[in-house]
Amino acid sequence: YFDQIIDHFGTNQTTFKQRIFINANHYTSNGPIYLFNSGETPASPSYLTAGEPYTLTKATGGMIILIEHRYYGDSYPVSDMSGPNMKYLTVENSLEDIANFIRSANSFVKESIGIDISPKSKWVATGGSYAATLAVWARKKYPDLIHAAYASSAPILIESDFYQYDQVVARALPCAQSISDAVSMLDTILDSGDRALINRWKNSFGLQNLEDDADFAGALTDQMSTTVQYYMPPLKGSNTPDTITNLCSWFENTANTPLQNMADMTAAYIRESKINPLSAYSSNSGAPNTALHQDGRAWFYQTCTQFGFWQSAPRPPLRRLRSKYVTAEWQNKPCRTFFGNSIADEPNTKGLNDQFGGLFPNVTRVVFVNGLHDPWSALSV
Repeated sequence: YFDQIIDHFGTNQTTFKQRIFINANHYTSNGPIYLFNSGETPASPSYLTAGEPYTLTKATGGMIILIEHRYYGDSYPVSDMSGPNMKYLTVENSLEDIANFIRSANSFVKESIGIDISPKSKWVATGGSYAATLAVWARKKYPDLIHAAYASSAPILIESDFYQYDQVVARALPCAQSISDAVSMLDTILDSGDRALINRWKNSFGLQNLEDDADFAGALTDQMSTTVQYYMPPLKGSNTPDTITNLCSWFENTANTPLQNMADMTAAYIRESKINPLSAYSSNSGAPNTALHQDGRAWFYQTCTQFGFWQSAPRPPLRRLRSKYVTAEWQNKPCRTFFGNSIADEPNTKGLNDQFGGLFPNVTRVVFVNGLHDPWSALSV
């Protein structure tokens, strides 16, 4: 555990325990140091022995150091996650965590595992998703400390209204038009205000416990988003099913309307995945719970205050795979319920884009890696 400063830019200069994992088994003299930030998930020792950073470490005689992001896993500078206590969770503090660790790394690593870091060893920031964004920005902000960055699926253009997400999902799904037709039918039903009809369809989807119609409409995107965002093609010769093919097979039943096919698919997904719709899809679910160890709450705070990243329905004439009721404004609304008046009405996305350059960050020695079907690639290089 590294003694990290609670607020690098404020008055609270006391420290908290930030969790660190190190694998120096492949480290050779002058080898690079790969600093892997775990981002919006808890740090896991599994990252030290598998994955791209580990592969790079083995190939280059490097050392891998995993640093846990503040407010995730076991690295908390506060006693609970109430609104006022979340104020130290900022991109700026997170980036300074990285820099502050690097400045102290020689003595820390020596004390922790008894190995001296060579003065000729170069530091490479790395990570995936949000952590990859931090890697890019850390390279830009601290070029004297960080020699290069490896950014996997890094959304560096910060947007509140992230309608492009669906456009990538649509390109990945052969059944996108059927899904779009189903969504259009659903919106017509929701527009009608016919409560009996709306409730019948909620039952068909297995979402009868969701009172809010927008929550109901928003829940329908879960399976499609998850399937595409985490898609992995089956290995050749394996019996592993193709998840995109499986999803689209639900729309092959021409005896049903596209909406009925979507309802059947969603009900089966909820049942087989053992999802509790109220806790999973209700906008205000969990708002009063301020206990620690809620990674989802920490990430929600970051989206409410700095990122947005609200995955919304594209406007006509663009094709929609989600209901028109799924807007950025609707997704932003629960922020005040969770965190009260301690946050602004809207995330300050302009502040981050102005500070780091959006899609044009003006950095060198950064490798951007994006998957063909990765919806976040729309905000990356």
